[in-house]
Amino acid sequence: MRGHRDNKLLRTHPPGLGFALAPVPFLALLAGVRYDWWRYSRPAVILLEAATVGIALLGLTVVGSLWIFRSYGYWKREQQLSWRIGLAPLVVASTALVFVLVPTPTESAFDRARGEMEQLADSMQQNQTPYTGRRTVIDVLEFHVYIREDNCVYFADLEQSVVLNAGWIYTANCAPNPDQFGRYNVVADNWYAFP
Repeated sequence: MRGHRDNKLLRTHPPGLGFALAPVPFLALLAGVRYDWWRYSRPAVILLEAATVGIALLGLTVVGSLWIFRSYGYWKREQQLSWRIGLAPLVVASTALVFVLVPTPTESAFDRARGEMEQLADSMQQNQTPYTGRRTVIDVLEFHVYIREDNCVYFADLEQSVVLNAGWIYTANCAPNPDQFGRYNVVADNWYAFP
């Protein structure tokens, strides 16, 4: 009889600290990818980064589904909510806020390297030499630098442009097409980020 009563007490507890800590390893995997905690070899980055993100999202989905199921069951039995139910969403929301507010290493490196990138772009435009895919390293950024027909200087980030073409465009000495540049993000005066 006592065992039956103990099981009933266990089932009526809301999801608490255990559910708040369960997403932490999966959030750590996402943080590792976002903040470049480890580097994958160049050819493997496509598969390994996608697999890491996929595993993390799958884990978060499972934990989130269990949290919803357990929270709904508690609310249905008790007809009330507990503050402990909010711990897991608070952990996930706090991590998402950190992802938004703390710049990635690439964003920080761009701010440090911007002066040298501008000097390189200005010299390329003054020499009128058609640089196509010139590999350049400034600070920790590694990219291909090229001038397009619009005379803007493009810095394609080699770390991010395996699948997507990503990088920056310097527009100080060129006439960018407003239709084309409307989809890019302004990151500084005369600088756009793509995609």
